Amino acid sequence: MESQALALIDNSAKHQRSPPGASPDIAPSSDQLRRAFPVMNIATISSGFEKGDFLVREEKGQRVYFDFFEEAFNYIAYKGYIRMTGEDEKEWMDTMNIVHASVKGGMKYNTGKLLMVLYKPLAGEEEGYSN
Repeated sequence: MESQALALIDNSAKHQRSPPGASPDIAPSSDQLRRAFPVMNIATISSGFEKGDFLVREEKGQRVYFDFFEEAFNYIAYKGYIRMTGEDEKEWMDTMNIVHASVKGGMKYNTGKLLMVLYKPLAGEEEGYSN
């Protein structure tokens, strides 16, 4: 059985993408989609918290606070996360800011200022992924 992933989808023409070499008239196979759009975990580094100046949010909702940015970055880099490229990182930041702003009355908890978005391909997906 194929695994399913939740995706935020923008149906505007600007964001319509097809795997390289795929015809727009033919539905791509799941293998083609996985190679073109790999499933990944994301992590973020944010600032502006009382427990520590920097917060790393990673898979399964784990949160770790740090006093220095370098400590936060080294922690998440050691776990195999890589900073997203400019356009992808901007798209994720914009999405998260829109989601946080959509909560009536504001978020229950301090979300801080998002500084960086990082990613890591899921185990077993790395062999078909190229950065």
